[in-house]
Amino acid sequence: MSDQQATYLSFSELCLQTGVAESMVVEIIEQGIVEPVGDSPGEWLFSPAMLVLTKKAVRLHRDLDVNWAGIALAIELLNEVEQLREQNRYLQSRLSRFVDL
Repeated sequence: MSDQQATYLSFSELCLQTGVAESMVVEIIEQGIVEPVGDSPGEWLFSPAMLVLTKKAVRLHRDLDVNWAGIALAIELLNEVEQLREQNRYLQSRLSRFVDL
């Protein structure tokens, strides 16, 4: 097993660590919330970031009763907000060289 594979989780390991049924993880994958490496459940590998994302999706589904399509959209929008915040911080730091904020 390579070092890269050692840091990744298998399908069954992801299910165990998130505490959700395989069918729910398959639904999360079908909605594009996470995209494992591999062609089939027996080959799927999930990065640590995908574990965090899966847990977040499950929490939204459980706590807010949001459907999977809504969760996919919410996560996409949250990622976009974070990217915009990072871009804003960068631009503010560049601007501060020329203007006293």
